[in-house]
Amino acid sequence: MANSTWPSPYRLVLLSLMYYVIQGTALFMAGGLLTALVNQNTLQTDFTFHHSLSHDYESLIWVVVYAMMIRRRNILAATDTDMYKKYKEVLDGCWACHSYRGLRRCHNDLVSVACDPDSAEVEVLWFSDPSEARFFRDAMRLVRGQLQDREPITHEKLCGLFGKHLQLAKEVQDSS
Repeated sequence: MANSTWPSPYRLVLLSLMYYVIQGTALFMAGGLLTALVNQNTLQTDFTFHHSLSHDYESLIWVVVYAMMIRRRNILAATDTDMYKKYKEVLDGCWACHSYRGLRRCHNDLVSVACDPDSAEVEVLWFSDPSEARFFRDAMRLVRGQLQDREPITHEKLCGLFGKHLQLAKEVQDSS
């Protein structure tokens, strides 16, 4: 359960996360599973995916990123109609996929944008809160490592990611 001492936006993300983990959808599938499904459907190959805990950790990251982006959409819908329209296009491009292939491409696009140090759209449009933008970039680097470098996301890496950013959020909250 979400710790009551954590900053409130993180409590909301964790509660949203618990809902999506229980429900489970293709949106949050690990890249390796999406690739196996695409290969099976396209190449008519045997399904050779070997599930590991690192895939569950990656799925958890996708759930958190999705919850953060939906939260941003909801804030913009109530506060800035013009920016909301632009953001909705981004959101639809990232998540409105109707195939495993499309979803894999969207995940890859999110990773690419987040890992590009010259991409300003993350901070300008996607996450105006610098803490959220940093978390997003760090989370996508973990996913990239698993997808491209075959560096599995471990319990220690995931705890390190969340621990680092919860501590940063607490410091920002304490300084306010």
